[in-house]
Amino acid sequence: MTLSPYLAVAVALATGACNSAPAATTEFFGPTIEPPRGLAKISPGMSVAEAMRHVPQLREDHGGVRDRLVLDSGVSDVRLEVRVDTGTVASIFAIVQGKGARELLTRAWGQPQIERDSLGQPEVTWESEATGWKVELDCIERNCLVEYVPYHVLTTDFFGAHVVPPGDLSRLHIGMTLAEARKIAPGPIDVRGGMPTGVDGVRQYVAIDDKRGVVRAIYLNLPPRAKSLIEEAWGTGFVATEPVGKTVLVWPDPTTSWRATLRPALGLSHDLAYDNYLPAAELFGEQPDVLDAVPVLGMTVEEVKRDYSITPQGKDLVLTLLPTEWERTATRITLGVTGGRVRELAFSIPFKAHPEARDTLFDLFRAKWGEPRPAMHDPKLLVFRDGRPRVEVREGPEHGVWKIEIR
Repeated sequence: MTLSPYLAVAVALATGACNSAPAATTEFFGPTIEPPRGLAKISPGMSVAEAMRHVPQLREDHGGVRDRLVLDSGVSDVRLEVRVDTGTVASIFAIVQGKGARELLTRAWGQPQIERDSLGQPEVTWESEATGWKVELDCIERNCLVEYVPYHVLTTDFFGAHVVPPGDLSRLHIGMTLAEARKIAPGPIDVRGGMPTGVDGVRQYVAIDDKRGVVRAIYLNLPPRAKSLIEEAWGTGFVATEPVGKTVLVWPDPTTSWRATLRPALGLSHDLAYDNYLPAAELFGEQPDVLDAVPVLGMTVEEVKRDYSITPQGKDLVLTLLPTEWERTATRITLGVTGGRVRELAFSIPFKAHPEARDTLFDLFRAKWGEPRPAMHDPKLLVFRDGRPRVEVREGPEHGVWKIEIR
């Protein structure tokens, strides 16, 4: 029979209480804020194998609870646990029998900080920049959970001067296969419930599209105070409206091709999502007779297939690029094929989420192709170029999009 987690803990603590080991004192927790009995050598994101190398006394829990390592505490009323998610350390806990943990920890470390968490609930913590650990105390039912979390103060340095995900997340990208991503960042990939970054209040997440087996999203969950720090680091983000009608702040960085989007999350917290984009200026470029990012006009189908990832769509082909800075979905370019060669490009550049981008894009078109003229048969159709290739642009105002054809 498999015991529930709470029942298993209760049984283990009750069993420990009957042996001859003494109860925990301030000496057990020590004068510094860090995990006891060598557990400070491990941290979330570490593999189970690595954790057991650092702390050989760790063993699998044989009390009926899976995904858990335990360590003999040496005292009768404390159970030490390392919780595991898909072979990766997810969290470090001490479970203290009874309700006296707060008094004991206060004698060891001084008065705790008492603040409100993102849901407005009281949060009792002790933290130390010197040791790099924070303790969160939560007394529930008959026991108190003491969670040890890596800790450093959140400052603008965490975000840096340019928009790029922290640590190994910067080496991932949306659409990367799960197998590739796991080689780079196994911790965030495998710990689906989010993993501490080591910076106060910041957890990192990699969401997976399980059906396709690819990375679906890369994001951080941040405390409320992070917004002002982001603005200090990156400047003021532009306001955009997402398809669901939610207002967000966006920071595109052309020097890194990463874009960060800050949106409301659970309670008072925020999610900061990262994705790659292709700046519109790089997509179009400056040459009037070619689309710089995909100079495929006139190429044979075989040449295009060799150099780009394309998918068939009837008689045409579709080439998929990263979104521009004003759009969330990929830019899809339809390649019109005649006689085995690409003779036409048709695509759209939306700007509905950021209306000011309409004029920015229009200025970009004029810089590349010159002043347009209305088509004789359709005044709403703008002809930017009559030569080869011919360039026509139409605005879809009801959809907030520029539609471009180059042939």
